[in-house]
Amino acid sequence: MNKNNLIATETINPRTKKLDRAAALQVASLINREDKVAVQAVQKAAKPIARAIELAAKTYLTGHKIIFIGAGTSGRLGVLEAVECVPTFGVKPTDIQGIIAGGKKAMFRSQEGAEDNATQGAKDILAKARANDFVIGLTASGTTPYVLGALEAAKKNGCHSALLACNSKADATNADIFIYLPTGPEALNGSTRMKAGSATKMALNAITTGAMARAGKIYENLMVDVQPTNQKLVRRAIRLIGTIAETDEKTAAKLLKASGNKVKTAIVMHVKKCTRTQADQLLKKHHGFLREILHGK
Repeated sequence: MNKNNLIATETINPRTKKLDRAAALQVASLINREDKVAVQAVQKAAKPIARAIELAAKTYLTGHKIIFIGAGTSGRLGVLEAVECVPTFGVKPTDIQGIIAGGKKAMFRSQEGAEDNATQGAKDILAKARANDFVIGLTASGTTPYVLGALEAAKKNGCHSALLACNSKADATNADIFIYLPTGPEALNGSTRMKAGSATKMALNAITTGAMARAGKIYENLMVDVQPTNQKLVRRAIRLIGTIAETDEKTAAKLLKASGNKVKTAIVMHVKKCTRTQADQLLKKHHGFLREILHGK
């Protein structure tokens, strides 16, 4: 086979050819060394990732949806990213969504052949996306028909789009932004759940976190729109209120309760000496940006 025709993620990694004969410590070291390439790949893609951050922020702030779509590992990572944004940033589940080839059951068990269906990709994205939504296609190989079909349909439907892939020759025809992550050959040949998956996860973390920062969901580096839905998050919310409002834990806990479990509201209530209603009105006036209320900028 002509190696020049192979996608980078499908080529054999010469650095790990003795993987089957390596001791456990050697295996750990070899894989860790390869994982460092994933970090470097994301660094090299900083400019297109920044463009995606800006577009994702604009999409959210104008009331449109951000949708990740992929197959296999890439699809699962997109769904994970979307799900995690709800408790982390207090967004609605409909604001940031993930679609995986094969549907919900594919999250837990591989659905062979689902990724080859471009028609289904188009059908799935058109069921969710509307004009001016931001659709981000995820495919390590850059050739997955399901994803490429979805991007083509999304583009025709007036959506903004991005393609995230680990192949420089990926078909980015229907993408406004092409995020190329040069992860190269995997430690285990073709297993893109490894470096390619790690780089994809890091890029998605950057896109959503950056977008939410620009949308007022973050103050300094604190997740001030966190949803206190369990004991750990309640404790975090109380710490956030105490830290930013410069008050004690007991007062912070009372403020959280009085605010209806809204961290930013609680902080504004304490700092501005106002009621919950007044705090909410201030936040609405400043589009949720806590910094503008606390510092006037």
